Amino acid sequence: MSTDHEDATLTISEMAKICHVSRQTLIYYDKNNIFKPVYTNKNGYRLYSIYQIPFLREICALKDKSLYLKDIATNLDNRNIETAMDLLILHQKNLDQQILALQEKKRSITERILYYQQAEIELSHIEQPYLKQFPKRNLLFQAWGCQEMTRKQMHISHMNLRNLAHDLDFEVDYGWGALLFDADIQANDPIRHAGAYVRLPDDFDMTRTFSDCQCVVAPAGTYVCMNVYAMPYDTSFLEKLYQWIRQQCYTVCGDLVNECILDTTFYTKERQTDFCQLQVPVLLPGEDARQKAGAE
Repeated sequence: MSTDHEDATLTISEMAKICHVSRQTLIYYDKNNIFKPVYTNKNGYRLYSIYQIPFLREICALKDKSLYLKDIATNLDNRNIETAMDLLILHQKNLDQQILALQEKKRSITERILYYQQAEIELSHIEQPYLKQFPKRNLLFQAWGCQEMTRKQMHISHMNLRNLAHDLDFEVDYGWGALLFDADIQANDPIRHAGAYVRLPDDFDMTRTFSDCQCVVAPAGTYVCMNVYAMPYDTSFLEKLYQWIRQQCYTVCGDLVNECILDTTFYTKERQTDFCQLQVPVLLPGEDARQKAGAE
C-alpha cells in the first residue's frame, strides 16, 4: 500500500482514540481476522484507512449488543440489507432464549429466598408441635437398606437422588430429607424401610419406574409438624411427637416426612446437626368418622 496520502491513514493509536477502543483490542482484532489494518510495515507498525472508521464503528456497535465477533466479521464481508437483518434477527432469537433462561433462574432464586424466609420462621419454634397444611407433594424415594445409618451413607444416598434428578432435567434446590413408614414406626423399627427422598416437580409423571428408587406421593392434608436439630435419620424425637399427637386425639393417617430445612452448609461451631422438620399426616377428631361416612 502506498502511504503518500498521510491524511488518509491513521496509526493504531489514532484509530483507537477515534473509536474509543484500546490498542490491545485492535491488535486482537488484527490477529483474529476481525478487523485488520490496510497496511503493516516491516517494523510491525499498523496503519488504517480513514474509510475503515465506519467498519470499526459498526463492529463496536454490534459487539455492544452482544453479537459474536466472528459473526460480525463474516457479516461485514458479505454485507447488504438482507444479511444485516438476518444477523440481527438471529441474534434477537438467541436473546429471547437467554431472557427465558434468566427469568427461570430469577424464579428459582426468588423461590429459594422465600424458602429461607420460611426457615427463619420455623427457627422461632423448636420442638413445639403444631398443625400445618401441605399440598400434595411428589417424591423420588430410595430406601437406605440398612439399620445403622451414618452421615456418609445419608449424603451418598442423597447425592444419588440428586444426580438422578439432574439426569431427569430438574434441579433440587430444596425439598429433601427422609421418609419413614408409619407401619415401621408403630412396630418400633422406624428405620427398617426408611430412606432418602427429593422433591419432584408437580407435573412429574409419577408412573415412571426406576431400578433402585420409586415415585411416592405425600398426600395433601393436615400434618403435625415439629422442628428439631437432628439428622434426617435421627429417630430420637419420634416418641415426643407421637405422644403429643395421641394427647390431641389426632389419628395418624400416613407416613412421616422428615424434611431437611437447613443442612451442613449452615452448621456453626456450637451446632453440628441439620435443622429438620418432622411432618406426620393426621386426621383431626371427627374427620375419621366423616371420611368413613363419606365412603359409605
